[in-house]
Amino acid sequence: MHVFKSLFFAALVLFSGCYSGMDYVVHGGEGEVETETIIKYIVTEPEADIWIDSFTQIEAYEAIDIVWVIDGSCSMMSHQTRLLAGIEHMMNNLPPDVNWRLKMITAGDGSRVIQPTTFPLTRGDDIADAMDMYNQLPNDGQEKGFDAIKNYATLDVYAKTWMRSDAALLVVFVTDEREQSSMTTTDFINWYAWLRPSVYLSFVGNVDTEDSICPYKTNYGTIGRKYMDAVSHFSGTIIDICETDWSAGVDDATQNIEPIGEWELTHVPYVDTLVVFEDNAPMDSSKWTYSAVDNMIEFSVTPPENSLIEIGYAIKYYNMPPPE
Repeated sequence: MHVFKSLFFAALVLFSGCYSGMDYVVHGGEGEVETETIIKYIVTEPEADIWIDSFTQIEAYEAIDIVWVIDGSCSMMSHQTRLLAGIEHMMNNLPPDVNWRLKMITAGDGSRVIQPTTFPLTRGDDIADAMDMYNQLPNDGQEKGFDAIKNYATLDVYAKTWMRSDAALLVVFVTDEREQSSMTTTDFINWYAWLRPSVYLSFVGNVDTEDSICPYKTNYGTIGRKYMDAVSHFSGTIIDICETDWSAGVDDATQNIEPIGEWELTHVPYVDTLVVFEDNAPMDSSKWTYSAVDNMIEFSVTPPENSLIEIGYAIKYYNMPPPE
């Protein structure tokens, strides 16, 4: 997302395709950078700021393997109800046209833990089936999520019978402790990135104290910093383990693996300035509509995978304070 601050246009010519080499300050990246930017096809209000929301459409897939890597230590018992509710919510909200398989394993590194050999949950299974799988997990007090998924995906004999190399992969780490594997975060990221053509990560656990609603105070020794760094690298979802309802976070995790069909705007636009680009070319206006109720662009034609979608508009109201 980028905002172009302090623009003062008496007028811009519609469809002109260029402006007179003006410099704009781009906000929203890692730093503030002076750049010459061409904003096409936008007629602005005087002194209005321009914002561009953007995303890259994810790759389409027909199958996905999902592995929940669950901390099996005693302290996790207090989170069991929310854990099973989160898994049930995911099962009920995965795309109906996707061939998904969902497996639970514990966070042991595999040297002392044998994971169950039950077939993964899939379409048609329900919460009773999920509870049966959960109850079959071995007693495992280890908290080595990185090692656990690596060893399971590469060494476990049964995993090789059901995990599909051509399917997308989503791993969800669930723990109230820090990551304690021998692998560094960088090593894990490098390994996981090359495991499948499409990989996704999510984390449910202890977040930074200022972001946590846990009744206990999280400290550096229990915060899942390595998990959060890895998940952030893959633009995944992070959920505070003490949230009473994980469904919103689970929805975010599943949305991250579905093609994007709508996009909520960061700010409220002047509607007549809205323009959508696909790979730097204006998108036909018949392919999208704006919903003022939801402040959202809705695509009647789903953008193709790997396409860069940019939504430009003049800001009418800020949904958050403007950058300084």
